[in-house]
Amino acid sequence: MSENLTIRLHGRHVDWLLLDEISGIVRLRGSGEFAEFAALIEDVNWAGETRVLLGGEDVLLTRAKIPSRQQRQIVQAVPYAVEEELASNVDDCHFALGRRGGNDELEVAVINRAYMQSILAELNAAGLQPTFMSVDLLMIPQREGTNILIDGERAHLLTANNRGFTTTTDQLALTVSLLDESDRDHLQVHLHPDAREDVQLYLTQIQASESANLQEHELDYHPFEFMCRGFNKNSINLLQGEFKIEEPKSASRNGWRAAAILAGCAFLAHVLLTLGQGVYLEKRASVYADEAATLYKEVFPGDRNVRDIRRRWRGHLGIAATDTALFLPLFEETVAEITGSNLVLQNVNYNESRGDLILQLLAPRSEQLVLFVESLIRGGLQAEIGTISQDENSVRGSIKVKSSGGR
Repeated sequence: MSENLTIRLHGRHVDWLLLDEISGIVRLRGSGEFAEFAALIEDVNWAGETRVLLGGEDVLLTRAKIPSRQQRQIVQAVPYAVEEELASNVDDCHFALGRRGGNDELEVAVINRAYMQSILAELNAAGLQPTFMSVDLLMIPQREGTNILIDGERAHLLTANNRGFTTTTDQLALTVSLLDESDRDHLQVHLHPDAREDVQLYLTQIQASESANLQEHELDYHPFEFMCRGFNKNSINLLQGEFKIEEPKSASRNGWRAAAILAGCAFLAHVLLTLGQGVYLEKRASVYADEAATLYKEVFPGDRNVRDIRRRWRGHLGIAATDTALFLPLFEETVAEITGSNLVLQNVNYNESRGDLILQLLAPRSEQLVLFVESLIRGGLQAEIGTISQDENSVRGSIKVKSSGGR
């Protein structure tokens, strides 16, 4: 099970979640002071990444128009391109670059360098080496227009051009009114049902504005867990420049050389073994063909046409050479769609009179059964879901399959 630990820091407050993103299982979650978290995580092991989110109050998200495509020139130009937006000296800031948009505009995140250093020192002291660090408000779903995430007493806003900031919920209506008119055309509000009563007044104030078109989206999880489950690794990674994570280098070139030689020997041995198996199987096939021809001549001594023994056998036995309602061809086509998926085949039943192939399958989610049926139909088969039952961590389903020429 590969789990990822996500930590969110805003002020002295810490939220944490240890999540297996494949199964959706949360092994550890909590909220409190950093010292409490450090003591808790000390004896916990996990196989995935450590990710860090910083509060939108501590990071400036902006854009800079940089015509150059040379990385060195971009890095040198960005601080002075956004200098007027900074509340501190350029030399005291760390600049992280994101994606390039239209009109040569580049996404930029700015954070106080000393604050960044203190965070990393604190994490390292707790035995944590983050591989990705971003801003919590960049985890907001990016629907059309400006997206707003209600997060307790905080509200995160992210505009269509990826400018973002965090405010308090009691200042939300005022903050929205200060947005450009184009950013107020479509307001998408994401909130958990538990938060609706606390912010209903502020949302009503926004809706009362003639220029505000507001649409609400209900969250299935509380805000921080929602961010963790939809973690956006395409967002700006603050671990750049002097804070970039270095890939570990090999201590010995001889180790790589030995591994390459060993891999080459293993490959050669595999090729020789495969050739040997091919020769052996070819000889066995020749022996079986001779035995089949001998048996056929004994059973049908008057038949001298033995070029296609299989077809002649079927002709004598009165079996039509058709693919319709034959178990093996139908089964072969069906199971080909199971290979490589998360579906587990538990039982197979074939009704010869109807030409029905009934499969009992186990899947993590019911959508995968639907996708499996759709893939069979695209392959030219008739398929439909019979029954579906929900277990604790999986779904059990019955799928009926027929050949396209079946009755």
